[in-house]
Amino acid sequence: MATTLQIIDATVARLKAKLPQLAVEYFPDRPSEYRLNHPKGALLVSYPGSQFDGTVDISYVAQPRVVRLSVAVLLRQLNGKGGAVDVVDDVRRALVGWRPPDCRKVQAKAETFLGETAGIWQYTVELTSQCMLVEDADVDTESPLTQVTYEETP
Repeated sequence: MATTLQIIDATVARLKAKLPQLAVEYFPDRPSEYRLNHPKGALLVSYPGSQFDGTVDISYVAQPRVVRLSVAVLLRQLNGKGGAVDVVDDVRRALVGWRPPDCRKVQAKAETFLGETAGIWQYTVELTSQCMLVEDADVDTESPLTQVTYEETP
């Protein structure tokens, strides 16, 4: 079962491979201090959280998990080839249908125009993928089966 960080790392690696013309980074710890240094733009990958359903087993915890991923698209150009609108399509194409480790294929959830600040056009591309959360059970803590009988007991 992949950890959240492994899923984010794989997403960053996938975007770097598919969109080498842009900087691909983790969403910054201090967004207000972030500076776009790349001449064209950057993709910032973040993890907004997960949603969990009830467990699907009665003997151990195994919960379906919907992992949410967000890619902030920051570009110096809005329209045209290589502009923010074009890159939103590129991000979607790079990730939709791709499988992060131990997950189902990524699906698109939403795209949002955030506006322009200091000549930087900003969008977010929100995506989801499903996986399972399985408890980290202690192994060999129960009594082993040593005898089998075919009689019912009341």
